[in-house]
Amino acid sequence: MSARADTITCPSVADKLPEIPAAAQAEVDRNLALLNTQIAEANKRLVTSAGEGGPNFVQNAILGPLADKRTATINRIATAIGRVAARPELSVATLSTCKLGSGGGTATETPAPEASASATPGTSDAPAPEGTAKTITCPSVADKLPEIPAAAKAEIDRNLALLDTQIAEANKRLITSAGEGGPNFIQNAILGPLADKRTATINRMATAIGRVAARPNLPVEALSTCKLSSGGATATATAAPESPTSPPSDEATTAPPSTGSKKITCPSVADKLPEIPAAAKAEIDRNLALLDTQIAEANKRLVTSAGEGGPNFIQNAILGPLADKRTATINRMATAIGRVAARPNLPVEALSTCKLSSASASSGAARTAGPSADDFIDIQAVSPVQQPKLTESSGTFVSKCGTGQESHTNSDNVITAPGVSNGAQHVNNYVGNESTDAFSTNESLAAADTTCRFSADQSTYFWPALQVLTGGKSTSVLPSAVQLQFRGNAVSRVTAAPRFLRLVTGDAMAVTNSAADAPADTSTDAPTDAPSDLPTDVPTDLPTDLPTDVPTDLPTDTATDAPADAPTDAQTDAPTDAPAAGADNARPTFSCTGFTDRLTDKYPICPDGSSVVRILDMPSCWDGQNLDSADHRTHVVFPDESGACPSGTKAVPQLRMTLVYANVPNTQPEGTNVPFALDGVASQQQSPNTDHAGAIEVMSRQLMKTVVRCINTGRRC
Repeated sequence: MSARADTITCPSVADKLPEIPAAAQAEVDRNLALLNTQIAEANKRLVTSAGEGGPNFVQNAILGPLADKRTATINRIATAIGRVAARPELSVATLSTCKLGSGGGTATETPAPEASASATPGTSDAPAPEGTAKTITCPSVADKLPEIPAAAKAEIDRNLALLDTQIAEANKRLITSAGEGGPNFIQNAILGPLADKRTATINRMATAIGRVAARPNLPVEALSTCKLSSGGATATATAAPESPTSPPSDEATTAPPSTGSKKITCPSVADKLPEIPAAAKAEIDRNLALLDTQIAEANKRLVTSAGEGGPNFIQNAILGPLADKRTATINRMATAIGRVAARPNLPVEALSTCKLSSASASSGAARTAGPSADDFIDIQAVSPVQQPKLTESSGTFVSKCGTGQESHTNSDNVITAPGVSNGAQHVNNYVGNESTDAFSTNESLAAADTTCRFSADQSTYFWPALQVLTGGKSTSVLPSAVQLQFRGNAVSRVTAAPRFLRLVTGDAMAVTNSAADAPADTSTDAPTDAPSDLPTDVPTDLPTDLPTDVPTDLPTDTATDAPADAPTDAQTDAPTDAPAAGADNARPTFSCTGFTDRLTDKYPICPDGSSVVRILDMPSCWDGQNLDSADHRTHVVFPDESGACPSGTKAVPQLRMTLVYANVPNTQPEGTNVPFALDGVASQQQSPNTDHAGAIEVMSRQLMKTVVRCINTGRRC
């Protein structure tokens, strides 16, 4: 059946929701309306792209992206309700999946698709003939806005500038892609994506005004739709297109490139930024996280569209749009800094341009699609590491917070991707603070209940789920024991850590970040970056009794000068769980009970009677000022090889998270038939080297004083 006789239908969401609390009604309504908009746009795309692409075009280019958008939107609805009532348990995967049905079908919960959704009058879908000057023009938005409240003016100005940037980028794309694609190329590859960007930008402006005044009822669809006009026409509210660059080759005889062993790599941005002013930090963090998400999504598109399109498909459909997104994001960061300090002169074009690189590992051979026997090692083949004594602060404090049996899990990462649903792109297990998700703030964490035995410890502790793999299926398992131990420093006493301090360890993107020089684990040498103060052992039956010298119910006072963290109106794209990182951030974490003086960056094969252990040490040398940093690492770092903190930092209690898994099968791996693996970002292929964890310390002042006193006096609390 022709695509023109089909329509996209999606499951209804509204009738699956519980009663909506009044405080969440407006946000739920906005997101229900957004679901309708998403379906309408997908149906419009279905019509305008008829005849384009290969047999999987509709799934890869329309239904897949639609499912991703619906997943994010439905999760936002659940989160909005969960802030003021019980979070609803929605079947997100089912509700997000839409299908292609006959034209007579009913698109549940959607407005009827626009009749034929033909191209905007005056817009030619065919590439402009040589010598004919065409330009993209868009409706003016500024003159459709009401009077701008002072509190919203800065955000409105930013988004109006962004609209101009989007048009300029689209006109540049129009020039550089001249002669590419089929008859609908301009509509599908330039005007369609431009309309999507303008829709998001205009909606952000309406939201900004609506926070402090009446939300304007803007004709978003009409304002978002641009058209192709002759060069003599005036492009309203547009910047002039940049000078043409060399167009990509369009040799029709060239086959589409194979992407099986390729990945998209982009220049690092975080290390090109100047010192970040405190007032700009939250926005910089959000946009750094967004850059990671954009790369992850582009790599996902690279895989799902393999074999589609012509010889320049990857450049036109993936790398080009990625460069556009990165340009806008990097410019937003420069603007954020420029509001409170000197605007940095960043090489935006160079930082925005990504390339297709070999995805092979250091050995020169590409990793398999998942874990294999090469990712495992017999723990008895790993050499022990000599244990130094902690002389200055040899005490410990253990906070007992359970093992996660309360089933607090989600795919968020509030540290590296605040305000973004599915920011981790894998399942995290939590203990401690019961409210933690992507939208948590310092205030919400301080107001939440905790699974910890001490009610004054409202900290959140989280790590990627471990999965048992059987028969091609994966099942997440919780640890059978969890120990949260705060330790001292080898050469100095410790001082109190500040409330709401963010901590991360490990590297969720270690495969990508260490593709050129991935460390090897040998049968005779311990990992070179193993911590120097490993425990002598971790018992499988961690103690359940409370310390006798610490009160069980300490004050839950909150620091009055603690800054609030991420705002809740972050970008809708879901960023990846990956702080700005290099290969040096990956740390060996795996061991076995009875052998915890040995750590490896491979999955351990434990002898009979021994269980898999993960030991995740957090950095413990604080800069004395910041609760977080742009890369989520530089504000608190690890001690050096001698155990001393670097100059300019002070030792705070070091958190060691020890997870024991007595319920993981201890079978020999064969090829790709392996017993267990970490959940992780899809592109990282469940590598053991991607193990990582996060924590936000939310202890009362009194409890933190007790922790410090126990450590500095050599007591075991």
